[in-house]
Amino acid sequence: MAEKKEKEPLFYIQQPSFKFPETRMQTVYSSRKAELERKQEQKGSVPEPAKTINDQTESDEKIENMTEVKVQAAIEEFESGREEKKESASFAFTTEKRKPAFNRVKSFKEMDTLERLEYLIEFPKQLPPIPCIFETGDKAIRGFLVSRNEECIEVKLFDDTIEQLNLQSLNAVKMIGLRR
Repeated sequence: MAEKKEKEPLFYIQQPSFKFPETRMQTVYSSRKAELERKQEQKGSVPEPAKTINDQTESDEKIENMTEVKVQAAIEEFESGREEKKESASFAFTTEKRKPAFNRVKSFKEMDTLERLEYLIEFPKQLPPIPCIFETGDKAIRGFLVSRNEECIEVKLFDDTIEQLNLQSLNAVKMIGLRR
């Protein structure tokens, strides 16, 4: 069998030389338990009579640790103060009775006759009119409310005729749906 020759790449792409960023890892770790242990050590420690170079570096580290402890204590005090403020603020907020953003609107069935007529007059013009049954003492008329004045209403019937009804004779207004 013939040996396969290795082909050279078809495209030569220039690659930039990458410089990887220097990673910085966490060097100091402190926890509440470790702080308490440090405080206990500091309280129980005895003053040293003479210091050497090693002792000097150790004391410098202790001073740094003390400042870290003080800073950490200040941070915790601040955080606890914030939490107390949040708790008191949230408590005050929950004691107040919240008011609904929108007022509840009566349903058509809960309205009386005059409110129903007002609702039908104020119904948005962008929507198709609502067919209703207008009941009087002797008859029931089906149609759409066209207008209303002090004494009577005008109802447009399904055969496009307009009929006037006296408000005094009107007993009920019922909404009917469009049947298919």
